[in-house]
Amino acid sequence: MNLLRRMFSLLVFSVLFMLASSAMASDLACEVLDYVNAERQEAGLQPLAMDEGLAVISETRAREAGVYFAHQRPDGRCAQSVMEDVPYSWFGENLAVSTDAEAAEIVQAWMASPAHRANILNRHYTKMGIACTKGLDGYYYWAQLLTCD
Repeated sequence: MNLLRRMFSLLVFSVLFMLASSAMASDLACEVLDYVNAERQEAGLQPLAMDEGLAVISETRAREAGVYFAHQRPDGRCAQSVMEDVPYSWFGENLAVSTDAEAAEIVQAWMASPAHRANILNRHYTKMGIACTKGLDGYYYWAQLLTCD
């Protein structure tokens, strides 16, 4: 009976941890979206909408960036191949690596880079997905995907 109680407690703790992690990731994604949309508004552009499907795909790219940090996938395919089953007419990707999971710092870093800034301020994009994962090396890997229908 004691073993069963411990197993149940461990299961409950695991579920609570996963829910808390998911909520923190959602809060972080909302923060990034808010900072990105503030930059777009300042530039006279329409805001982006968060797309949950892109967020899932962004998580794949963030995990891959922890293995091979490039706008190319670890298996050698181009970054756009992650979108094989998703229709889009424009595609952009911003990657970053950091020591902290801080939304403001990442958006500031992207805005300080001409190529990343151009992606964020591209008038064609209407939606984004964002993910941040912690790599085995202790760093945080970010992937922001930008598209339009």
